[in-house]
Amino acid sequence: MRTLHLSCWMAFQNGRFVKLSARAAMTAGTAAVIALVLAPTAEANWSSSITAASVSFESRRWSDELYSQILFTGCHTDSGVTKSTDVQMWHDISFQSDDSYDNKTFTACFNGGTSNGEWTDLGSGMKDVYFKIMKIGGSTFGPQLTVNSVSIDTTKADG
Repeated sequence: MRTLHLSCWMAFQNGRFVKLSARAAMTAGTAAVIALVLAPTAEANWSSSITAASVSFESRRWSDELYSQILFTGCHTDSGVTKSTDVQMWHDISFQSDDSYDNKTFTACFNGGTSNGEWTDLGSGMKDVYFKIMKIGGSTFGPQLTVNSVSIDTTKADG
């Protein structure tokens, strides 16, 4: 059985190695473990906003459980005349082309309401699901989209 002598730990400080006391070594080790435990993960449900996004904007990734719902509230563009945006769900696959799912056209969020897109044909326990802005105002180029509130929900228990 190996024994670790904490009093022998070294740290690099001010351009040279210095010996750490057992207490300092323990504190540093504990801080490293806490940082690992608190590292961010791909959350299933989250909320955010979008500012001045162009076509092909990709959201952050999340883990999915067969069902995903995307809600946009407070949509507007820099042109002020656009009244729709197309949103498509994707599955990010490393070193391959990503799988795409249905495209939804969101309009209610431009008129004071909330646009709601639901995808129910997603695989169980998928990682790295995201949405992409495919069109803004029916066009694949042009205005930039701002959304005051974006919500992702992967639980259909909401009714």
